[in-house]
Amino acid sequence: MNQSNLYAFYGSLRRGMENYEPLKENLRYQFSIWITGYQLYSLGPHPFAYSTGSPTDKILVEVFEVTNLVTEQTIHQIEMEAGYFLDTITIDGQSVKIYLYENKADYPFVFGGDWVKFFRG
Repeated sequence: MNQSNLYAFYGSLRRGMENYEPLKENLRYQFSIWITGYQLYSLGPHPFAYSTGSPTDKILVEVFEVTNLVTEQTIHQIEMEAGYFLDTITIDGQSVKIYLYENKADYPFVFGGDWVKFFRG
């Protein structure tokens, strides 16, 4: 893990979602932003982001500061065990970590790029 403690969450770690609730004391919301070059796909109860590099593809992320090392390690363990890999992107000149999937395979596409809207739809 690098030194940045900023993360872009797009799924179950967004505010009000399943994995956010037990960790929220150590997650400090910064802002929401649409990032380009990514698509969302559904794994059922959770999504994954896939890098396309296309400026026409976009997903909605919430950027958080993770304020506790144990929480950061817990998130990392959850994501890695689920098959994600950690990447770093730049948002507004800041290094931000994001968990991605390597292969979109035949998973269902999340239209609109907003997991909360899709999931609660």
